[in-house]
Amino acid sequence: MSGIKRYIAVVRDLPSIPTIAGAVMKVAADPAASADDLRKVLDQDPALSARILKVANSSLYSFSRAVETLRHAITLLGFRTVENLVMAASLRDVFKNFGLSEKLLWEHATLSGSVAGKLSSYGPIEIDRESAFTAGLLHDLGKIALANTVREKYQKIIMRTYNEGISYVDAEREEFGFDHAELGAEIADKWKLPSRLVNAIRYHHHAPEEYTQLAEGDRRLVALTSVVTRCCTRLGIGRRGPAEAINPSELPTWQLLGLGEEDVDPVLEIVTEEAKAAEGLFG
Repeated sequence: MSGIKRYIAVVRDLPSIPTIAGAVMKVAADPAASADDLRKVLDQDPALSARILKVANSSLYSFSRAVETLRHAITLLGFRTVENLVMAASLRDVFKNFGLSEKLLWEHATLSGSVAGKLSSYGPIEIDRESAFTAGLLHDLGKIALANTVREKYQKIIMRTYNEGISYVDAEREEFGFDHAELGAEIADKWKLPSRLVNAIRYHHHAPEEYTQLAEGDRRLVALTSVVTRCCTRLGIGRRGPAEAINPSELPTWQLLGLGEEDVDPVLEIVTEEAKAAEGLFG
């Protein structure tokens, strides 16, 4: 039995998709559903509805006039964007504990989602914004699961990454026989997310030659997810501090997206600005 199968057998279950997010996904997937159908689901959670209105009125979208009602927000943003915002706002509910480490994980996830959405239209990247947002948001689902189920062991792994400079992937594989990307893909599959998102989560720490079997669009989504998380780590977004030794232009995934050395400063500037704009919006 593989390490990941043994882990699942011991913990019995993987995290469930947040209830409200699951309900929204169901409505959003229904081609006959209306904005009012989606609003009725969101009306069950006034706090979440308020956060969506807050995001709709933020600089992330810059609509020409104030968005005053939830129905108006749904109409302007579209079902897929609302679905992503609900997932981002409710992701915190997946955590059983919420100490400093979990807070940083959650911040890294939500800000990575916003950054990925913004970078999806940069230069030669040209990836669907909503897929990019979701992949960025959920790429570390496996870390959340490990933090929930084997918290003490995972705290030690976190400390190793800071004290020894070892990567999360290497530390996880030494400890568990699998890494958070593999586990996150299992969770995404359980949540019935599209295969392109499952693949983005599974392969975001892999070199491009390890996922050549994927369709071109899926490979580019994996590459963008990889670039986003490394840029956020470089800048210390959702981390305890920046990792200035990371040079994004040296990443094979950077090159797969058609980016060059001249793109480093503009991309890092976009990442910084987008993270600042999104900070605090989903909590």
